[in-house]
Amino acid sequence: MAQKLYDYFLRAGELGGIQARTRLSGLSKMTSVEAKSIPDSDEKIKLLEAHFKTLISEFGKGSTSKTTGSTVIDSSKGLVDKLRKQMSVFADLTATRSIYSNNIKTTASRITEALVDAIDVERASIWLYNNAQDAIECIDLFEKSKSSHSSGTVLKSSDFPNYFKAVATQKTLAAENAHSHPGTSEFSEVYLKPLGINAMLDVPIYVNGKMAGVVCHEHTGDFRKWTTDEETFAYLMGNIVGMTIEKISAT
Repeated sequence: MAQKLYDYFLRAGELGGIQARTRLSGLSKMTSVEAKSIPDSDEKIKLLEAHFKTLISEFGKGSTSKTTGSTVIDSSKGLVDKLRKQMSVFADLTATRSIYSNNIKTTASRITEALVDAIDVERASIWLYNNAQDAIECIDLFEKSKSSHSSGTVLKSSDFPNYFKAVATQKTLAAENAHSHPGTSEFSEVYLKPLGINAMLDVPIYVNGKMAGVVCHEHTGDFRKWTTDEETFAYLMGNIVGMTIEKISAT
């Protein structure tokens, strides 16, 4: 875990909130999610240190260590509540223009990593409909505990009719208990139980005003009641996917 790099984003939040974190992302061409996952290196640490000095001049004064004279980085400070964390991650992503790349799989992989971090789930995935709208394919699944990506799984409406009927309403599918919820119970024996998944949150992805897929969140552990803020953040991430697809289609 790249704790030293990520600590600069925590300190930026302390210094100037979301604006400062967004500014640091823009200067460094790095999101807080990337800072947490990529290896610490002297080169990257020096880069963020230099950009953080710019933040100090723009947003306020920093503190220094009395014993070493170096900038104090205290990872125990600057922890924010879930809502602020979600909006910070969103601001970081949108500040980095490369998120809207010409490769939907690249964009999807960055978003699924952001989702497991901001919404605190074990698994996050992005699925797109086929042309006939009778199947969805996973273009990226990120598993937090394994820190791994996968793709290619296809779900057919003929195998899971209740789920497809539920998502076709183009509304949020928030299953506090995914084993008993009418929209997700079909997955219980074949998928949920083997993986320890007990709650699911799916929101639609729109492309040019038409539903094109879903963003899926899978929570392991106890049953979970999803909040409005979590749903909103998921919709924001789905919007980025939709805008990326629209951009690719227009080129």
